[in-house]
Amino acid sequence: MQADKNTTTNPEIEEAASPAIPVDEIEKLARQIGEKLGEKSGKPIRQIAQIIEKCGWAFVVKILAETEATETAGGLLTQDKKRRRTRGGVFFFLAKGQMDPALRARIFPNFGKHGDGSIMPPGIDWGERASHMEALREQPGQINNLTVTLIGRPGALHIEGSSVMTVIEQREVKAPPYPKGVPPFDAVQGVTKYYIFMGLRHWRKVEQALENEEDMLIVEGSAIYDEQLGGITVLSTGVSTKHLESQKRQKGIQPAKKSADQAARDSRGGKSAKLPTVITEPPDLSGLPEESADKLRQLFSAAEKLRQKIDNMEDKGQNSGLAMTRRLLEQTEKQISSLVKQYDL
Repeated sequence: MQADKNTTTNPEIEEAASPAIPVDEIEKLARQIGEKLGEKSGKPIRQIAQIIEKCGWAFVVKILAETEATETAGGLLTQDKKRRRTRGGVFFFLAKGQMDPALRARIFPNFGKHGDGSIMPPGIDWGERASHMEALREQPGQINNLTVTLIGRPGALHIEGSSVMTVIEQREVKAPPYPKGVPPFDAVQGVTKYYIFMGLRHWRKVEQALENEEDMLIVEGSAIYDEQLGGITVLSTGVSTKHLESQKRQKGIQPAKKSADQAARDSRGGKSAKLPTVITEPPDLSGLPEESADKLRQLFSAAEKLRQKIDNMEDKGQNSGLAMTRRLLEQTEKQISSLVKQYDL
């Protein structure tokens, strides 16, 4: 069976492309995720474990990230619109909408069925979006806060006093997997210009790192549509680069303190402990099967988002959920290392 654009890849392909996690580890992860989601009873924990086992770790990390984003944006209402879904309810709703239909039917046999047993209809077609949105413009909602994160290479600079300005272009948008009901699209062509304003102090921290043409600028800040410039203006609140973030994380990895006996064994030529190897940049995937290459891209994307989330939490002094997020990153990096080793990349 071939999955459509709204779903993940076939579960058999997922299992072949993703190294298996030991059963006891799956159960432990399921309990940890369940605790984070507020789901502690047996049935949801078993369902989380099945999702980890059948859909793969990258899928789980992606759904967790989407759950956090959805909760931050105000959450989701239940089907009857009478109350807000729990955090666990949002996780399961997003997971059900993106997994392979045959697999979903086994884990969640009642998903998508109304009281009369009918199946939930498909969502709107991407090509029909304009006619619907045109009418909705007459009754818009209100945004209270908007932040964006841009990753790319800066263009030419204009420095004036304590201000640094540059322009970054986005030339194509490709659609990642979205929840069912969000219309899929192949790619959106055209150029969108982003006008970046940074503080000179922030820029000086990344200027030398960006002399390496393989490094990427990371800008986080508020976004507004600038009618005068005809594009999106980003007023940055934080600036870094991918390599600087990688170095920051590697410095944070410290070997466990050795006991006197272990130190003595090492000095006698015993096997010494090695720091884990963290692979932060995707290798050349051109020779891999398409399913495996896609799996690795998903894992690298998920790991990068988790690293950024950890950095943000540490910068804000936020300890709630930090240990769990680090645990998710650790498991994601293990999956990456296993696949890289499996295909000798």
